Amino acid sequence: MARNDGAESTVEKWELTRDMLLEEEEQRKAPKGVLSLLPSSPQRAVVLLYALLALGFVIFMALTIINTHRVSAVWEALAQARLQGERSHTTAWHNLSEVQHALDKQLSGELQVIQSQLLNVSREMENMQWKMAQCKTECGKELSDRIRVLEGREAPEQALEQLAELRQEQSRAATLLSTALEGLRNLSEILCTSCPAGWLQFAKTCYFFSTDPKPWMDAKTSCAELGGQLAIVNSELENKFLANHIMETRVFWLGLSDMHKEGDWQWLDGRSLSLAFWKSGEPNNVGQHGEDCATVSSRGLWNDATCSSAEAWICERGC
Repeated sequence: MARNDGAESTVEKWELTRDMLLEEEEQRKAPKGVLSLLPSSPQRAVVLLYALLALGFVIFMALTIINTHRVSAVWEALAQARLQGERSHTTAWHNLSEVQHALDKQLSGELQVIQSQLLNVSREMENMQWKMAQCKTECGKELSDRIRVLEGREAPEQALEQLAELRQEQSRAATLLSTALEGLRNLSEILCTSCPAGWLQFAKTCYFFSTDPKPWMDAKTSCAELGGQLAIVNSELENKFLANHIMETRVFWLGLSDMHKEGDWQWLDGRSLSLAFWKSGEPNNVGQHGEDCATVSSRGLWNDATCSSAEAWICERGC
């Protein structure tokens, strides 16, 4: 039995040595690099792979959370910036409206004083014009009578000389009076002090801003009844004047339409549109019935609207 046990022990040692040599040979044959770091046991390799995947997932989630926080912070900053911009715009518009209202009030008071002074000047000019016309008649009559008296007498040389002087004086007086009267008429036209009560003056034109909304055709009729017509814009300054007297939330009809031919906008006096202040994207003629009449807003921008809509309106008439 002792011999058998010794033999078995020798065989086991030999097999163990052979297995170790085979393992070393396999390790030498295995490629170097990442694979050489892998453990020999498949179970340990799987565990290590799961660990690496878990670590990668944790890193990915951490980066995702960080980026999400960054994006949220950026969006919040953009929202605050937009809100601040809107508030700044609202505040600026409110301040501008207050300044404009104060300036309009101040200018209105000054214009009333100037208009009162011009009205007095106009009355004095009318009186002067009447007196000069009366003087022209009376002085001409007096000179004519004197000439007829001299002509009826015998005509000595001295009388003839006096007659010639009177005729020259009459001619000079008539010329001076005619020139003065023409100058007074031109000055009266420039001053333009005859706008009716409730009308505003700009240049040589009077404007009426309605308070009751009406369709475009009814507004046109109302203007005609007031001795004028719906406003016609001839310059940028005139357009700004109209805009400055419009409330922020309202629009007013102008004397402009394309109801006779779509796209061919014309003023009420028959002139085609040459100077325009359309709002961006306008005119667009939207809606079932189209938009064939023009309005102006407090910003001086025009828009085409349905003519049957009830809007405020602006009339104009000469001084």
